[in-house]
Amino acid sequence: MKNTTLFFFINMFSGMGYSLVSPLFPILGKKDSLDEGILGLIISTYSIASTILTPFIPALSKKFSRIKLLIFATFCEATCTLLYGFLPIIQIHYLLLIIIFLLRILHGCCAGIIGTLLYSLTITLSEENETQLALGNLELGWSFGTSFGPLFASFFYKIGGYSLPFISLGIFLYISVYISKKIHSEKLNNEEETEEDPPFASFFLYPKIYLILITFIIGMIIVTFYFPCLTYHLTKNYNLSVSLASLFFILPIIPYIIVLQILDSLSAKFGIYFIFTFGLILSSISPIFIYPCPPIPKSLISIVIGFLLIGTGNAPIFIPGLVVLAKNIHVIDSSIDELTANDIASALNNLTIAIGDFMGPIIGGYFTSRYNFKICCYIVFIIAIINAIIFILYFFNNIKGNIKSFWLSKNKYSGENGLLNKEKNLNDILNDEEIVENDTNNLNKSALYFNNSSFENFKFESLSFRRHSFANKYKKKVNTSIISLHSSLTN
Repeated sequence: MKNTTLFFFINMFSGMGYSLVSPLFPILGKKDSLDEGILGLIISTYSIASTILTPFIPALSKKFSRIKLLIFATFCEATCTLLYGFLPIIQIHYLLLIIIFLLRILHGCCAGIIGTLLYSLTITLSEENETQLALGNLELGWSFGTSFGPLFASFFYKIGGYSLPFISLGIFLYISVYISKKIHSEKLNNEEETEEDPPFASFFLYPKIYLILITFIIGMIIVTFYFPCLTYHLTKNYNLSVSLASLFFILPIIPYIIVLQILDSLSAKFGIYFIFTFGLILSSISPIFIYPCPPIPKSLISIVIGFLLIGTGNAPIFIPGLVVLAKNIHVIDSSIDELTANDIASALNNLTIAIGDFMGPIIGGYFTSRYNFKICCYIVFIIAIINAIIFILYFFNNIKGNIKSFWLSKNKYSGENGLLNKEKNLNDILNDEEIVENDTNNLNKSALYFNNSSFENFKFESLSFRRHSFANKYKKKVNTSIISLHSSLTN
């Protein structure tokens, strides 16, 4: 966990760099006559640059050392942040615009590299039973950074004016560069990689991949669609002050943090697809609580429930979803090594989240201004529910397999030694590739279906997942696991 702890701080400082500009650039705009439209474009240039570069990051990570690329990107981000603090000394208006746009483009590109590599390296370096917890802590670092960035800016602005917050954070980011040099793992030194560039765009052709990516986009839309409208809605209809209304924006963070800490144990118990689907359903119904739809009572409690549903639902979407994405990429093209598959999955994840983050406020602002906030919430709800239904139908066998595995392991034990009913066929729980791939603990549970007399009749070739191309990869592992368990039972 040492490396992932370092990743937490790097991601936190990067998140602070992302959110620090929001309260400070308007101050620069007033001084240099930059209107709101120009400032909005300047701020959004960061996300646009990050989105454009993201598809090329897997190829860059193969060409250069991942750690060196991470160090370089962190150094450039620190430099950009530091230079923001010296922008007021530029007196020529158009020169200021050119420099600030260039800095935002470079900053966005560096942030895209940092985010993609941090998530990819976390999957690679964390232990299998700690992957989701490590990803959750990484996400927590970003959440802390984006949440405390404006507070950091306000505190240092009062002490030393416009420049001090940027200079201070720049120093912290340079410390991140030093921290990055401490990252080390034999997995990075000894991993064999494919010689060809990863076919990034080709993965959009697989329904299994783009359904997960669309779910990421819609998940981010649900997180951000109310940004332009919520404060006005709460102050007008519920007579809340602006300060109280702003507290609703941080409500999703509370359940999000809690759920992140137990994702690994939940996935091990219920299956990763079931957890993903459960989170998807909770997230999808949240908009009709934010603007309560009958028979949901129209009250602040209903709105609070809606925001808690967003936080509770999105944690099982984004974290297990990234793990599922990486594993599916490796299954689709087994010639891609694990590190590259993780790079591609992380890049796809960051790309779609950036798209959702960009689309959410636009959708919320457009439908609220054209109709009203109620219609906006209902439209987002309909989009989310349609996506959830399509996802459940497409991955129904995966979800059913997870549920069946949990149900059988919990309720079907019998006999003096705790063995399961011997007449039950192994196909009942090993009928799906994701159970073999994601729930490896079920391999040992599966062997309990056979007592000593039936063990000799058990043949690996009878398993229903034999038809899948990756079966050979797990064949030796399954046989070894069952033979070992049988030996312990006979002894």
